[in-house]
Amino acid sequence: MEETFQMIICGVGGQGILTISDVITIAARNKGISILGSEVHGMAQKGGSVVTNLKIGGDLHSPTIPIGSSEIIVGLEQNETLRYMKFLKPGGTVISSEVVLFPITWKKDKNAAVEARKKIKENLAKFKADVLMIDAEQLAIEAGLAIAQNIVLLGALSQIEEFPLTEEELREALRKRVPTKYIEPNLKAFELGIKSIKTN
Repeated sequence: MEETFQMIICGVGGQGILTISDVITIAARNKGISILGSEVHGMAQKGGSVVTNLKIGGDLHSPTIPIGSSEIIVGLEQNETLRYMKFLKPGGTVISSEVVLFPITWKKDKNAAVEARKKIKENLAKFKADVLMIDAEQLAIEAGLAIAQNIVLLGALSQIEEFPLTEEELREALRKRVPTKYIEPNLKAFELGIKSIKTN
């Protein structure tokens, strides 16, 4: 019997969490394997917490993932990554952007921001997990499309051995999902995400 691969994608509204989910869904359907998902938006979609649960393959019934059973967490913002760590199974993999979004009042308080980043990393280290931190923001800028941080992380995800979809399957789905004028920078962001894992 085919096993079910369970994963969580989290971040805040506007970061493209649902785009990643769409690309994975298209790739899975193209491959002929079952996929089921659910999404939860925070109070404000733009800037509020957003999380997607995805189950790929196997006999699927419920889209939600129980605590302690997700193989992978993909986090587009470190606070959100930490928020959903309880869903990761022991020894699971975390792919997280280095991005941390702070309250506006912290913008001028660099010490508070530095301390907050330190605390987040200390708390992430308490979990039994393989945590891969990626400078998705910088890589997206390098690709020529600052909003493609989500696609950088998708490229990184394609390199995880247990993930049931290949690089090429995701590339093909990306071409179908992304508007034509943004395909090239998104594909470049995807490749930079792949490279970030190979050199990590």
